[in-house]
Amino acid sequence: MSNSIAARGSKLQRSPDNSTFTTIAEVLKINGSGGKSDLADVTNMDSPSNFREKLPTLLDSGDVSFDCNWIPGNSTQTQLTTDFNNQTLLYWKILLPNGTNGLSFQGYVTDKNFDLPIDKQASKSLKLTITGPITEF
Repeated sequence: MSNSIAARGSKLQRSPDNSTFTTIAEVLKINGSGGKSDLADVTNMDSPSNFREKLPTLLDSGDVSFDCNWIPGNSTQTQLTTDFNNQTLLYWKILLPNGTNGLSFQGYVTDKNFDLPIDKQASKSLKLTITGPITEF
């Protein structure tokens, strides 16, 4: 039997001070991408065999992007534009549906878009660029 979970009910939350978190309204999808480990090529004349030698250097936690229904005048969504304009470093949490597990990290709102299709709801798409590690809890 699988121990997988359904994502419905997950929450994306922001905080300026890592104490009081506010849930972003009507998030539709959350996606994490781009985490990687940089490697330096340290191959030299004394390297054994014909293979390159690599040395891990820096880690990059990547980005979190999310889509939400656009709710004009909603304070949690309007604040994201202010965060983008002010380049504010924030604390973020992604809470899984069980309410006790998830991810936490610091990051900036670095990309924001909107979509106004004739046949669907108005929506916003934003990207958070993570600085530092992601912590799983």
